[in-house]
Amino acid sequence: MSSPFVTALEIGTTAIKVLMADVREDGSFVAAGLGECESRGVRKGEIVDVELALEAVRRAMESAETAAKKSIGESVYLVSSGGRAESLLHVGGIPVLNEYDEPGGEISHGDIEHALDIARKIPLPDDRIRLHTLQQTFEVDGRGGIVNPERMLAKELCVGILLIHGQRGVVQNLKKLLENVPVVCADAAFGGLCSALAVLSPEHKRAGVVVIDLGGGTTDYIVYSAGFVKLAGSLAVGGDHITSDICSGLNLTRRQAESLKKESGSAIINRLQNDQNISIPAEGGFSGRVVRAATLHTIINVRMEEIFKLIAEKIEAEGLSGMLNAGVILTGGGSAMEGIVDLAQQVFNAPCQIGRVQDCAGFSSRQEGSRFAAVVGCVHYAVSQMKPDPPIRAAWRKWLSKLWGGGDHE
Repeated sequence: MSSPFVTALEIGTTAIKVLMADVREDGSFVAAGLGECESRGVRKGEIVDVELALEAVRRAMESAETAAKKSIGESVYLVSSGGRAESLLHVGGIPVLNEYDEPGGEISHGDIEHALDIARKIPLPDDRIRLHTLQQTFEVDGRGGIVNPERMLAKELCVGILLIHGQRGVVQNLKKLLENVPVVCADAAFGGLCSALAVLSPEHKRAGVVVIDLGGGTTDYIVYSAGFVKLAGSLAVGGDHITSDICSGLNLTRRQAESLKKESGSAIINRLQNDQNISIPAEGGFSGRVVRAATLHTIINVRMEEIFKLIAEKIEAEGLSGMLNAGVILTGGGSAMEGIVDLAQQVFNAPCQIGRVQDCAGFSSRQEGSRFAAVVGCVHYAVSQMKPDPPIRAAWRKWLSKLWGGGDHE
């Protein structure tokens, strides 16, 4: 029987990325087809020109189909990186009653489901849309950190739900765009969560870690502690803003600024390079220039430090600063910048590394995997949403496969 495959799509500000993956029985997968093209009609993760964005998405999909030598299919899973995503913790609680309907009794499975239902009922403004509702630990009579309270004696049971939500219009416009491809959006997953699913191990999540996905128009972040997501969000600022800063600061064209950032940029100001000059060739009516490396690095450093400090402040406000024992993990295109790891270590006062995708084969380098972390994680998310066959049905299908000569295939 042939392996199922999943297609994940990220509509970014600078690039459109598509991953077609063949899923194995153990939940791991192989990148069967990667597609990428320059993004158009998208700004800060939001659609600003439908026709240009549609053309770019179709090109990226065609590229992935060519590499995979098969069709995308009827549906895709969407990475949602725009929309200024935020997280909100909501706690729901119920009294636990005994057989005489008096306070104090044994917690049943029904009590747990009742508490979860109440906690999930989080009111949102009309302009916001739910992306994920993530369960936290339970509290039993005020004692927190309970993973499974069933059969415990208590008078009150509480549970927390972390809601990740985004701007309704942004997410709906992305889904609407896919209808014109035409494909169906099977589900939309927050980009920060996707990146975390791609690069984190269970040990990272238990120790405490922040994953930061550095995109072109947005920066997504997500924080784990004690195995649970504790904070998530998105900033409407990214690598494109650094390019704009270089344009205005050095009087360059956007193409010159982007090339300069990629080839000579650094997030750290190296005092040993103060006297180093960088030659910029003439282009588009702009004469050739010579700029100081220290000036370029200062421009980049100021913007990147601002981004990291905004995230660090949000983490501190939630009381999570001292819980990041696994440090900081960077993903996305911006993670390739020289000095970015050193700067993150300085701002967060914690170890930092570039994320490495897990349980997915088919990437030629670690850096390529980091750039595609969001779509890799989106496939992980899609696999987690697939309902496995009941054991009897699975065994029946396996027997039929052998009967028909299909054999077992990964």
